[in-house]
Amino acid sequence: MRRPPGLIAARGALSAALSAALSAALSAALSPARSALSPAPRAVVRAVICAVVCAGVCAALAGCSPSSTETGDSTGKAPETTRTSAKASPASPVSPGMSTGCGKTPPIGGRNQVRVHGIKLDYVLSMPVGFPNTSPAPLVLNYHGLGSNAVQQDAYTRLPIAGTNLGYIIVTPETVSGLPGWILPGFGRGPSRAQQVEIRAARVLLDHLEATLCVDRTREFAAGMSNGAGMAAALVCGLGGRLAAVAPVSGITIARPCAHPRPTSIITFHGTADQVVPYGGGRVNLPAQIRGFSVPAWLRSVRLPPFETTLSRWTASMACGRGVESRPASDVALRTFRCGGGATVEAYVIDGGGHTWPGGIQLGALGRTTRLDATGLILQAFSRHAAAR
Repeated sequence: MRRPPGLIAARGALSAALSAALSAALSAALSPARSALSPAPRAVVRAVICAVVCAGVCAALAGCSPSSTETGDSTGKAPETTRTSAKASPASPVSPGMSTGCGKTPPIGGRNQVRVHGIKLDYVLSMPVGFPNTSPAPLVLNYHGLGSNAVQQDAYTRLPIAGTNLGYIIVTPETVSGLPGWILPGFGRGPSRAQQVEIRAARVLLDHLEATLCVDRTREFAAGMSNGAGMAAALVCGLGGRLAAVAPVSGITIARPCAHPRPTSIITFHGTADQVVPYGGGRVNLPAQIRGFSVPAWLRSVRLPPFETTLSRWTASMACGRGVESRPASDVALRTFRCGGGATVEAYVIDGGGHTWPGGIQLGALGRTTRLDATGLILQAFSRHAAAR
């Protein structure tokens, strides 16, 4: 397929517009004149702030009581992302992991809603431009934070643009529970089966995507911000090694490591000055209400383990060796662990970093954002790993 004229310019304009809009909204939220904002700007500010204030404890939201019927996505349908051709696709032309969707007419990019086995799947699909659906491509599930949605997550992480440029299929889901965050197993007061609802939905979603798209089944991944980071980490154990790697950003401490995970690589980022999901552990910082749902007092007082404790539990359960330390940037420390089954754990700690996505839009209300490009590093790490299927 020929590249439409002005494609690159259009993509740049779109990216700039998104960045400007989000930055302007957050700047307004931080100004002393915030109370003078009109209702419409205030709604935008709340939506954007919620997009990143993902305290990662959404599992317990199974016990939250709705105080409003307004729980839908206020941003409307997502436009299909403009993408450039994937000349450097990490997918192999011939792969033993080819899915059954290879050769079928692919679904349309953008917002998709389907019902599979009684589960309503709502997600935003981004594919490389001109994707023929005949050569298997790697796939990334991109999980949003508490109070956010798929559109905001895509804009904040830039994974649809960066990923599709490298040949990845990016799928950004919404929750199936209707709650503003992901329900995580082992975290909350509901029955154990109810705590598995999002894990089951992730499995059904991957099955559906493999049946409709040409996916490399050995190259399936998950990434997420805050509460979405907890969801991505929970899938290591929840999907039993189906994923090749996961990338939890500012929220790996939310999910509990299991005792004997299948070999799955982890690349994680956390700021030492994170005030929402504290680096040193302790109480999460949650508002009283999130998108019309009342957050109970017990949830707002829940305590999380320190980042270092969580990291030690993962590296121990994955039979990792001693970490090798390096400094990829003046404000970033990296430890790399070689683990059993060929997996690796890469832990980026940002000195003075806030509750943010490294390299993303500057969000002053949530702390400092380092210039280190988490999106690029995640995709680079994913390109080095495959799962045994």
